[in-house]
Amino acid sequence: MFRNYLKIAWRNLRKNRTYALINVTGLALGMGCALLIFALVRYHFAIDTHHRNYDRTYRIVSVSATPDGDFHTPGVPYPMGKAVRNDHPDVEQLAMIEQWEEPMVSVPVVNGPDKKFKEADTGFGEGMGAFVEPSYFRIFDYDWLAGGPTDMSQPNTVVISAENARKYFGRTDNVVGKVLKINGRINARIVGVFRDYRDNTDFAYSVMPSYATLKEYRGGRTDDNFGSTNSSSQCYVVLNDRFTAADWNRQMPAFVKKYNPKESKKKWYPMQPLRDIHFATDYNGVSKGLIVSLFIIGVFLIVTASINFVNLATAQALTRSREVGVRKVMGSTQGQLFAQFMGETALIMLTATGTALGLFRFGQTLVQQTMHGAFKFTFYFDASVIGWLVLLVLGVILLSGVYPALVLSGFKPVMALAGKITARQVGGFSVRRGLVVAQFAISQMLIIGMIVVASQLRFMQEKELGFRKNAILTIQLPIVDQQDIAKMSTFRNLVTSIPDIEKFSYSMSGAPQSGWVSQSSTRYDTRPEMEKFEPHRKGIDAQYLDLYGIKLIAGRNLYPSDTTREALVNETFVRKLGISSPAQVLGKMLHNGDNTRHMEIVGVVKDFNQVTLQEAIAPLFMTTQASNYYFANVQLRIGNFQRVISQLETHYNAVYPDSYFTHQFVDDQIERSYQQEQTMGKLVNFFAGIAVLIGCLGLYGLVLFMATQKTKEIGVRKVLGASVGSILWLFGKEFARLIAVAFVLAAPLAWYVMNGWLRDFEYRITLGPGIFGIAIVATVLVAALTVSVQSIKAALMNPVKSLRSE
Repeated sequence: MFRNYLKIAWRNLRKNRTYALINVTGLALGMGCALLIFALVRYHFAIDTHHRNYDRTYRIVSVSATPDGDFHTPGVPYPMGKAVRNDHPDVEQLAMIEQWEEPMVSVPVVNGPDKKFKEADTGFGEGMGAFVEPSYFRIFDYDWLAGGPTDMSQPNTVVISAENARKYFGRTDNVVGKVLKINGRINARIVGVFRDYRDNTDFAYSVMPSYATLKEYRGGRTDDNFGSTNSSSQCYVVLNDRFTAADWNRQMPAFVKKYNPKESKKKWYPMQPLRDIHFATDYNGVSKGLIVSLFIIGVFLIVTASINFVNLATAQALTRSREVGVRKVMGSTQGQLFAQFMGETALIMLTATGTALGLFRFGQTLVQQTMHGAFKFTFYFDASVIGWLVLLVLGVILLSGVYPALVLSGFKPVMALAGKITARQVGGFSVRRGLVVAQFAISQMLIIGMIVVASQLRFMQEKELGFRKNAILTIQLPIVDQQDIAKMSTFRNLVTSIPDIEKFSYSMSGAPQSGWVSQSSTRYDTRPEMEKFEPHRKGIDAQYLDLYGIKLIAGRNLYPSDTTREALVNETFVRKLGISSPAQVLGKMLHNGDNTRHMEIVGVVKDFNQVTLQEAIAPLFMTTQASNYYFANVQLRIGNFQRVISQLETHYNAVYPDSYFTHQFVDDQIERSYQQEQTMGKLVNFFAGIAVLIGCLGLYGLVLFMATQKTKEIGVRKVLGASVGSILWLFGKEFARLIAVAFVLAAPLAWYVMNGWLRDFEYRITLGPGIFGIAIVATVLVAALTVSVQSIKAALMNPVKSLRSE
C-alpha cells in the first residue's frame, strides 16, 4: 500500500512539474531562511547558559538619577570589589575585571625585533582582553589545555586562548612560562592556556592578564574613590541562599551612603542577573526586540510558504476529482485517501527540506560575509537541534497538508465522477481569498518595515551632527605617562611636517561622537551643592575645535596647556544650570566632583552629538589634560590617503616603537556605531525580499491555474469582442481587491511595530502617509508584474485554440 502511494505521488508530481517546482522552491526558501533565523535566535538566547553558576551569577552595575532620566553603565567604581568583600562576606564569589579593548601584545624575540599582535575588535566581545582577578575563573567556566589560573593573584601573569597561543608561538603546548609584553611595556609570564570557546558567550576574552597587573598598566595611577566610574571596570558575583539579590537591594542604600555619601541620593548599584546581561540595551546589550522581530519574520516565512502550498493544492483539487471518485468506487476509504495525499505532501516536504538545508549552509556563509561578523552563530547539529528540526518539518507538513488532504479525500464519488465538483467545494473563494489576503498582509508589513529601517538609517547617515567628519582619522596612543607626554610634542611635529596633513589635535576619546563616555559630578561657581546632572567630560587640546569644526557661540577657545585650567561647556550644559544666556557662565568656576580640579569656563560651544542618535545630546564640559590623551586626530587633505597613512605609521613607530599603529576614519567609526541598526536593516531587507519572492511564486501558480481554468471563457470573450485590456482586468481585479483588504489589515500593525522600534531613537523620522503609500504601490507593482506574465500570455492566445482546449 505504501509503495503504491509513493508511486502515485511521484507520478502526480511528474505530471504537474510546474506546481511541484513552485511548491518545493517556496517551501525550501521559507524553511532555509527560517532555519537561518532560528539558528541566530538560538545563538542569542543560549548566551553563557553553559556556565555552572549561570543562575546565581550577577553583575553589579551603576545607575545615576538625572533630571532627564536614569543613566546606566555596566561599570562600577574601582574600589567596589573591596567594599563588597568587607561589608558582605557571605557573597560566595566576587571578581573585579577591567575590560581591555583591542589588546596590543608583543612576543620578545632574541636578537631581533619583537613580534607585535593587535586583536581587532569585531564586536560581541571578540578581539577583546580583560584584566581579571583569580576568582573570575571560579565564576565562569574555562577548559584548560595547559597550566591554569593558580598564579593569577600575582602581578605580571597572564592566561591566553589556544587560538592566541597558536598565533603567538605556533603551538599550544610548551607555552606556559613564556613571556608576553603587554602594551609594549609590561612583561607578563604565561601561566595558562584555555580552550577556545565553542559555546555562545559574551566573555570571549582572548588574553587575560592578572588584575594585579592593572596598576602598572595604568602607569601607576589608581582611583580609590567612589566619585568616578569607568564602564570597563566591572564586578561579578555569585550569590547563595545566605545572601541574595533581595538582601543586596535592601542593604544597598546604607552601602551607598557609607562609601559615596555625597551622591547617596542619586546613585545606586543594582545587581543584574547574568541571564539579562546580553539583552540589556541600557548597558550596551543586544536588542531583544531585534531578535524577536527576526523570529517573527522566520515564522512569517514558514506561514507564507505553507499558504502557497494550500492555495495551489486546493486549486488543483478540481483536476483530481475524478481520480478521487474512482478510488472511492474501488473501495478506498476517506482515511486511506487522506494518507495518500498527506504522503504526497510529505514527499514534497522532504525534497524541500533537503534543499532548505543546502540553502541554510550557503546562507549562513553569505550572512556572515555580508554582516562582516556582526552576528557570530553556528547551527550545531546536536540532538536537541535535530529534534527541533524534525518538529519543524512535521509542523510544516501538518500546516500545509492537512487541509488540502481533507478537501480532496472528502469528495463524494458520484459528484466527482460526474465532474460536478465546484470551486466552492475545494476551498472556494472565501478560504483562498483569506489565505491570499494573509500572504499579502505579511508581505506589506515586511515592505513597510524595509522602508522604515532604510529611511531611519539614511536619516542617521545624513543628519548634521554638529562637527566635521570627512577626511579625518584618529590614531590610538599607548597609555600615557610623563615620558609619553614629552613624546607627544615629537609626534605632533613629525606628523604636521607631512605635506598632506592639514590639522592635528590630541584628545581623550578621539572623535566628538566616539561612543566613549566619561562622566563626572560637578559644582558650578559658588553653589554649595553638586549639580543634579552629571555632564560628560572630554579631554581635548586647543586645536580640537578647529580640526572638527565645532562652533563657539560665546567666549573663546582653550589656551594650550598640559594640565586642567580652563573649560568649555556646551549649550545643553548651560540650560541644565538654569541659565538663559551662554555669556552669563563665562568667567565662572567649574569644580570637579572630587574637588581636585577647578576650571574657569572660558567658552560655550554649539551642541553636537556625542553618542549615537538613540540618545539626546548630553551636557558636556571639555578641558585640557595631556595625561588623559589617548588619541591623535589628524585631518587629511584630499588625495592619496594610503600614502599618508603609511607615512603616519612610520612616524608612529619611530616615536612609539613598542606600541602598535591603529587608525580609523571618523566617518567609518560613526557608521560602525550603528552596526546593530545596519545589521537589522540588511536582515529585514533580505528576509522580507525572500518572503515577497515566496508570495510571488504562489501568486504566479494561482494565476497559472486561473488561466488554465478560464481558457474557454477567455476564448468566448475574445470571440465576442473583448479587448486584451479587459481580459487582463479579469485576472487583476480580484487581486487588486485582495491587496486593498490586506493593506487595511497590515498598515496599523506595521505602524505599531515600527513606531515602537523608532522610539529607541531620540532623533528619528516621522511615520507619515508617504511611507505607507510607497508600500502599497510597491505591493501593487510586484503583484502586477507577477500576474501580468501569465495573464498577458492567456489574453493573447488565439481564441480558436482556446475554444478547442475542452
